[in-house]
Amino acid sequence: MSQVLVTSEGGSFPLFNGQDTSAWNQNGNANWHPIGNGVAADQGSGMLVGKYPFTDYQLQFNYKIDGATQFSLFTHCLDPNNIVPNSAIEINLSSIPIKGYGAGSVMGLIKAPKIQVANQWNTVLISSESNQLTVILNGITVANKLDYQNFQTGPLAIQFGGGKLEITNLNAIIPTRW
Repeated sequence: MSQVLVTSEGGSFPLFNGQDTSAWNQNGNANWHPIGNGVAADQGSGMLVGKYPFTDYQLQFNYKIDGATQFSLFTHCLDPNNIVPNSAIEINLSSIPIKGYGAGSVMGLIKAPKIQVANQWNTVLISSESNQLTVILNGITVANKLDYQNFQTGPLAIQFGGGKLEITNLNAIIPTRW
């Protein structure tokens, strides 16, 4: 069964259907597999890159990682075929800091306080509206309407770099219903 695409504004919709990853392109050799209403990986490394662009949105999801997992979410990917820090907004969700940026940090823009994320379920809320990004991890607001100008629209990408990762309840809301 293919992923359902919502074509009108408003309402919450899932980005994984629990049966496949048909709304995403896979790069790398990670063993992505559906779980319930989400996705998991525990071998290899790589990305799932969304097929559909977002401009203004609100995302909410839960995730669980072990202490060795590298996991980032990229938003507003300008070039879905070449996702690098200068072509997208990267939010580190690993328990391991990347260049001093811990879990919840917006890479190159804002560092999060130390937030425990390994070996537990974590809740993330990310919203982007009118070039302002808000990131809340486990109830801690890391970025509150952080201005960004270089990334207008683009798909999401989930980066996995080894360890164990489970993502559930990844839902998007488009702005007219906030």
